[in-house]
Amino acid sequence: MSNSKPIIIAMVGRPNVGKSTLFNRLIKKRQAIETDEAGTTRDRLYADTTWRGRRYKLVDTAGLLKKTNDIIDEETQESTKIALQEADIILFLVNYREGVTEHDIHISRSLKKMQKVILVVNKCDSNFDEEKLTPFKRLGVPKMVLTSAISGRNTGDLMDEIGSMADSIGYLNEDNSDSSNQDKTDTITVSLLGRPNAGKSTLLNSIMGEKKMIASSVAGTTRDSQDFEFRFMGQRIIICDTAGIKRKSRVKIGSADGYALLRSYRAIRDSEVVVYLVDAKEGVVSVDQSILGEVISQGRSIILAVNKIDTWGEEREREMVRSIEKLRQDLNFMPWLPVIYISATEKDNITSLLKQIISVHKERFTEVNEEDCQNILTEAKERNSQIHYIKSLHFFRNNPAVFKIATKKNKKPHFSHLRYLENRIREAFPFRGCPIYIDLD
Repeated sequence: MSNSKPIIIAMVGRPNVGKSTLFNRLIKKRQAIETDEAGTTRDRLYADTTWRGRRYKLVDTAGLLKKTNDIIDEETQESTKIALQEADIILFLVNYREGVTEHDIHISRSLKKMQKVILVVNKCDSNFDEEKLTPFKRLGVPKMVLTSAISGRNTGDLMDEIGSMADSIGYLNEDNSDSSNQDKTDTITVSLLGRPNAGKSTLLNSIMGEKKMIASSVAGTTRDSQDFEFRFMGQRIIICDTAGIKRKSRVKIGSADGYALLRSYRAIRDSEVVVYLVDAKEGVVSVDQSILGEVISQGRSIILAVNKIDTWGEEREREMVRSIEKLRQDLNFMPWLPVIYISATEKDNITSLLKQIISVHKERFTEVNEEDCQNILTEAKERNSQIHYIKSLHFFRNNPAVFKIATKKNKKPHFSHLRYLENRIREAFPFRGCPIYIDLD
């Protein structure tokens, strides 16, 4: 195996044995959602960590279920199986307090053909009973480590055991300071946002060329936000799929959906470009307008992707004309927003979307010199005498674009005058997909 690749560790077990808690403990931050509700994790969740100079990629899975007729559970199981196939080492988690269940036995049988497995007896405090461990030993997994993910007990021993197993399979990966400190100036960070069932996971699967996320027709399939990296036209792109955003008033604080909402808003904060998906048949509604406003307030660039145009059928051209006109009305507060029509299912216009991401990201780094600023302001005053109290316009910084104005007697500019000045700036420098801020100096 290549030294540049981390060792992939997949965590598997029945629901609610503490996989997500252990996952968060090992990566030293709270990325996986932890609740007492079984089945909180649906997609496999990836995160990087290091231990004793060696790099690892942990994969939290939904847990293996017995036979199910639920479409989400079926797709969840498929996602877990993919994680097991990808893994170099598997952590099979069981619950010490509850003992061995039929479900645990079912999973152990599924793992029999997989050699690199460590049995992790979780939720085991310091006062454990040796006799209670006997049923766990009968599961047939030679390597066993007792842990408590909540307290952190023996998690270091677990990582050492993983390291020993990695040595046994000849994995000589070492953490390379040059690669870990890779220059990130060429990286575009992107988040996929939208209401539940807008097609975000299907879009990510189309972009990545494999089934990285669960994609189904049931709204709310994705709960965790997670990152995937790829290159397109020589550009490094990190893309994050998020849970569908619902109205805050409909989300219970402390619930799995509540954590997912928080994760989605963090994804906005951590990205430079947001691809906002809407269903072609539903269009933009008030909650979309509210979320787009939030994206603007955080200074992120936006691309609106109208997805599922394949559902328009033979009426595609006529429906597109209607959609364009409707979007002009619904999003009149952001006329600079680029709109692209796609079908994630049919992979229609996906390449164009990726090119759009690169283009919009480049716009964030546009710079405007002093002469251009003065020319913009002079022309703006000639066309609108009401803004004569604005004395000067300066370009302050980019990423996102911030301009500073000075006014006579420090008069506070009217909102409409700022909007007018922004439009004049965009005539010369479009800043396509990028918000512009104009502050009083």
